[in-house]
Amino acid sequence: MHRPNAFLEADVRDELAADSLLDSSRILVSAASGHVRLSGSVPTYEQSELAGEDAWRVRGVLAVDNELLVGPVGEALDDAEIAARAAAALDDTHHVPPGAVTVSVLQGHVTLAGTVRRHAERRAAERAVGRVQGVRGITDNLELTAEPIPTDVVDRITRALQRSAIVDDSAIEVSNVGQTIYLDGVTTSWFGRKAAEDAAWSAPGVAHVVDRLVIVPENDMTGLDAGDRSIDVTTRQT
Repeated sequence: MHRPNAFLEADVRDELAADSLLDSSRILVSAASGHVRLSGSVPTYEQSELAGEDAWRVRGVLAVDNELLVGPVGEALDDAEIAARAAAALDDTHHVPPGAVTVSVLQGHVTLAGTVRRHAERRAAERAVGRVQGVRGITDNLELTAEPIPTDVVDRITRALQRSAIVDDSAIEVSNVGQTIYLDGVTTSWFGRKAAEDAAWSAPGVAHVVDRLVIVPENDMTGLDAGDRSIDVTTRQT
């Protein structure tokens, strides 16, 4: 059963306001049958992502449409200054190999290029640049260093899901074709879905993760059998 729209909107607003890392003063929230829309603006790209994650935390949210615009308050920066600040941010993080990532900027939109060893380094680069004032969006063209993938990679990822306090591994099927990992089935929350993706990316040799998981609220899981859990699966390249 969907929560009343007004209650859901109020809870999402409260969740946004409670995030000390987020300026939610210019964010508008609307809800319809569990689907939440965020509009308005935030100062940085990182805050746009934080707002979407905060909305997903709220009970009853089934989908988040993040339409937030990113724009500086006060000082306007040109592309050259944004590129210089983004490069400095990458140099300051210990999680990205020095010189591995190059930055180009066009109208505030940053493109990352280069090669890193692991997905975690790629995400660290995105987070570092996302905090830079003036960045309006990020295109990640980073490539991963080719590594051999172990023959037991599916077992490794499955065991990682079993260890997770967030993921219900019994509803998730892991498979692979070469260096591509496929996640199929259902999970009860967006955070469970992200945890499953992270477990897949953490395995050595993984170059791509295709997340085809469906989010089903915990109360709706009752009565689903293995066959039901594969219905209406959508594909998303990560």
